Amino acid sequence: MFVAAKLLKTGYTEAKKHKAKKQAKAQAQYPNPNNGPYPEPYQMSGYPQGVAPGVDVRYQPDTPPPGKRTRLVSMITSAVRFLQFVFGLAVIGLYGQDVHHDHEDGISANAKWIYAVIVGILATSTSGIHMVLPFIIKGVNNSTNPKLQLPQFVWEFILCILWLTLFGIFGKMYIGVHADDSNKSLGDAAKINRMRHAAWVDLVNLLMWVFTASWALMRWLKNKRAATESEMGYDVEKENQI
Repeated sequence: MFVAAKLLKTGYTEAKKHKAKKQAKAQAQYPNPNNGPYPEPYQMSGYPQGVAPGVDVRYQPDTPPPGKRTRLVSMITSAVRFLQFVFGLAVIGLYGQDVHHDHEDGISANAKWIYAVIVGILATSTSGIHMVLPFIIKGVNNSTNPKLQLPQFVWEFILCILWLTLFGIFGKMYIGVHADDSNKSLGDAAKINRMRHAAWVDLVNLLMWVFTASWALMRWLKNKRAATESEMGYDVEKENQI
């Protein structure tokens, strides 16, 4: 009887020591107030408000502010857009006078002058959109959406062709021409002087649109190359994983 009681007491003591050792090991591996084998569950009181469980709430770094070079390029392009708008209005005014006078006299306006007014309206509208759009849609500017850069280049290239045609027409007619008896068919002295100046304004417009079209093409090629390099890097990383 005494031996049985001794063995029972010894077994109980050993079991108690084994349990304490197991709890100490679990606490060292999973430190939490409950001393359980599993980590303490995340309290919903600390969950961000307005975010449902399962939503990715990882920290997203703030977009760094644009550098000096980016701001300088943005200022230059904005200035060029403004000049395109102003010189486009000038073309509309210079050629629109003759269209208006022909309308008042009850005669059909010359198709060349109508063409000049239409080109001025298209260019002025385009430059006006470029100036206003960044204030309406955030992020649409120089670095603007790459998907819009190729269509932008195509349209501005078309405008370059229109300006080149316009300069060719009126430059051939009026540059180097002065009012005399042999040029009465081109108009009086005031009209010839005005049209000669208008031809040089056409040339300025052509140069500005060539600049912005070239800039749009360069940005599109740069983004396309960056996208291609990114895809190649992704493919190489995928192959390495395989």
